[in-house]
Amino acid sequence: MKVEKKLKDKDLIDKIGMIFIILIVIVLNIFIGSNIKDTIWIIQTISAIFTLIYIIVKKIKKEKNIVIKGKIDIAVLVFMISTTTPLLFKTYASLNGTVNFIIKYWSVYGIYILARNIVNNKKRENLLINTFLISSIIPIIFGYDKLLNLNIFQPLYDLINSIKIDDYRMISTFGYANTFAAYLGVMLSLAIAMFLNSDKKRSKAIYGIYILISSITIILTQSKFVIALLGLIAFIFILIGIKKKVITRKYIILGISCIIIFFIYFFIAINISKPLEIDEEEKNCVIRGIDSNTEYELKFNIDSFSENQNNIFEIRIVEITRYLTSETLETISFGNISSEDLKVNITTGEEIDHLEIIFTNKYGQHLTINDFYINGEKYILEYKIIPDELVRMFTTFNFKNSSVWQRADYWMDGLDIIKENWLFGAGGNAWRMLYGSVQDYLYYAKEAHCYILEIWMSFGLIGILAFICIIAITIKNIVATLKDEEKYKEKKTYISIVVGFIIILLHSLMDFDMSFLIMEFLFFILLSLINKDDNMIDNKWTKILDVAIAIIFIIISGFNLLGLTADLLNEDNPILSNKIAPWISKYKYNIIVYNANYKIQNEDQLNKTISFIDEEPYQYQNTVNEILVDNLIKQIDEKGYDTNKENIEFLMDYWSNTKIERPYEIGTVRDRMGFMNELLTKLNDEYLKNKDESIKQKMLEVIELAEKIKENDKIILDYRKNGEGKGISKLIYESFNNSYIEILKIKKQIN
Repeated sequence: MKVEKKLKDKDLIDKIGMIFIILIVIVLNIFIGSNIKDTIWIIQTISAIFTLIYIIVKKIKKEKNIVIKGKIDIAVLVFMISTTTPLLFKTYASLNGTVNFIIKYWSVYGIYILARNIVNNKKRENLLINTFLISSIIPIIFGYDKLLNLNIFQPLYDLINSIKIDDYRMISTFGYANTFAAYLGVMLSLAIAMFLNSDKKRSKAIYGIYILISSITIILTQSKFVIALLGLIAFIFILIGIKKKVITRKYIILGISCIIIFFIYFFIAINISKPLEIDEEEKNCVIRGIDSNTEYELKFNIDSFSENQNNIFEIRIVEITRYLTSETLETISFGNISSEDLKVNITTGEEIDHLEIIFTNKYGQHLTINDFYINGEKYILEYKIIPDELVRMFTTFNFKNSSVWQRADYWMDGLDIIKENWLFGAGGNAWRMLYGSVQDYLYYAKEAHCYILEIWMSFGLIGILAFICIIAITIKNIVATLKDEEKYKEKKTYISIVVGFIIILLHSLMDFDMSFLIMEFLFFILLSLINKDDNMIDNKWTKILDVAIAIIFIIISGFNLLGLTADLLNEDNPILSNKIAPWISKYKYNIIVYNANYKIQNEDQLNKTISFIDEEPYQYQNTVNEILVDNLIKQIDEKGYDTNKENIEFLMDYWSNTKIERPYEIGTVRDRMGFMNELLTKLNDEYLKNKDESIKQKMLEVIELAEKIKENDKIILDYRKNGEGKGISKLIYESFNNSYIEILKIKKQIN
C-alpha cells in the first residue's frame, strides 16, 4: 500500500505539470502578437514559479536527475548560463534588453525542464501534440477573420491589444506571415503523423481536414521557404507511406497527376491577362527583373475618359534602389484616350532594385490599361484566371528578390557586430541596439533575421558553442533512435517531431521566429521530446545542480514578479515602477524626459541622465545627449568646472567609446556635432575666465572627437543611402559644417 501511495503522490505533481503545460500552450495561442506586456510577464512568471515548485517537490521526494538527465541537458544549461555573460562582464549594449532576455530564456528553460520530466510516455506525448493542434486552430481562425476583413473577433483583438497590421498575406495575430507559416508547418508535420497513426476513420477524417486547412493557410501566407519545406515534409511522409504500404501505386499516380495538372494550369494561366481597371485614386504596380544602367521603352495601351479634357490622369515611373530610396524617372499626364499607346523612355540607375509604376486616377474617372509592353515584350499587370499573389509567390522565388539581398545585408552587419562582441556578447537586443551603427545605408530592421547570428552577437562564444552542441547532440540522438528498431518500431510520431524541429531550426536561420515566445516554447518542447531517451548521467554533482537551479528559479521568479508589478503600476505611478524594476529603461527615460519638458535641470536630473546613458548607451541618443549637455552646461554655470569634472569625463568617455546610434540617420550626426560645439563653447568661456590648463586639455579632447565626427560628412551628402534627398541632405550638411567651423575657430583661439 505504501508503494502504491508513493507512486500516486509521485505522479500527482506530473499530472498537475501536464495540465500546466497544456494551459500555457492554449494561452500562448490566444495572445500571439499581443502588445500587452503584462501577458508575457504573467506567462513567464507562472512558468518560473511552477518550475521552482516542481523541482522542490521532486527534491522533497528525493528523486534524482531532475534537471540534468543526459548530455543534452548539460548543453541546454550552459546555453542558458551564457545569457548572463554580457551582464556579468558588463559588455551589454542594453541593460534592459539583457535582463529581459535572461528572464525570458530561463522561463522557457522551465518549460523545457517540465517537458523533460513529465512528457515521458506515449499517452502524454499524444495529448501534448493534440493540444498544440487544437490550440493552433485559434490563430488559424483569427487569420481568416483578418484576411477576409470579417472582424468577428475584433472585440477580442481590442481586449488583448493585438498587433494591427494590414497585409495581403495571411498573418493572423502573429503579425508576421513567415513565422505564422513556420508555426503551421510544425503543426502540419505533427498532424500528418497523427493521421497516419490513427486507426479510427473519424479521427483520420478530423486530422485530414486539419491537414487540408493548415496547408491552404500556409499557401496563403506566401512564405516561400516554408512552402518549400512543406514539399520536403510531404516527400518524407510519402516515402514512409510507401515503405509501410499505406500509400499504394494508385495514390502515387493520382498525386503525380495532380502536380502535373497544377503546373500545366500555372504555365497557361501566367500568359493570360486581363485589362487593369483602376478605380481607386492610386494603384501601384511593381516591376521586377529590371537591369541596372539600361534603357527601356515602356508602352501603355490606354482607355480613359473624364468629364473634362484636362490631364487628370497620371502615370509615374519610380526607380526603387537597393538602398530603399526612390527616384521618379518619368511622369506622364493625360486626359481622354481611346485605345491609344503612350510611350515612355527611361534609363535605370546603377543601384536599381525594381520599378514601381504608379497610376493616378484622382477623381474616380474611367481608366483602363489594356496592355503594357517593356521593350516590345508584353508584361502582364493583372492576370485573368490565377491570383496575382500566387504568381508573385512563384516568380519572385530567386536571389534577385529584395528579401534575399536585404537579409544578406543584415547578416553582414550582424557579423560586424559579432567581430566586436564575439567573446562575451552584447546582451539581449544586441541587434536592435547596434545594427544602426554598422549599416552601410539607412534601413530599419528590428530583427537580425538569423537566429545563429543573434545568439553569437547576444551571448558570445559560450552561447554559440553551447547551441552548436545542442544541435550536434540532438542529431546524434535522432540517428541513434531511428536505428534502434527495438525502441521505436513505430517511428511516425518521432519523425514528425524531428521534422517540426528542423522546420523551426532552418527557418530561424533566415528569419526571426525565435523572437516569438510561443516559438521558443515550441522549439524547446520539441527538443525535449526528441532527446527523451538521453538519460545516461547519474552523478553526485547532478544533485547539487538541482538545488542550484532551484535557487536560480527563485531569482528568476522574483525578477518576473518585479517586472509584472512595475508594468502594472507604470501608468499610475511611474516613479514607483522605476524603483521596483530599475533595469526597465522606459521608466527611467520617461522620468528624464518629463523633467526636461518642465525645464527641471539640477544635479538629480543630471545623475538620472548619466545613469540612463550608462545602462542604455544606444537608446534615444539624441534626446538624452541634449538633456545631458544642457543640464551639464547649467551645472557648470552654477557650480563651476571643477565640481563637474567627473560628469564631463563621463560624457567624453561616452562620446569616445560609443558609436553614433545610426549615422545614416543624418540628423543624429549633425546633432552630435552641435552638442560638441555647445559643450566646447561653454568650456572655452570657463577657460577664458580661469586660464586653467586642465580645461584646455579637455577642450582639445572635444576638438579631437569633433574631427573624428567630421569624417561622417560623406554620409550626410550621400542622399541615395541616407534617404533624405539631395536638398535636405545639403541643408543638414550646412548645419553640421557650421558647428564644425565654430569648433575650428575655438581651436585656433586656444592654440
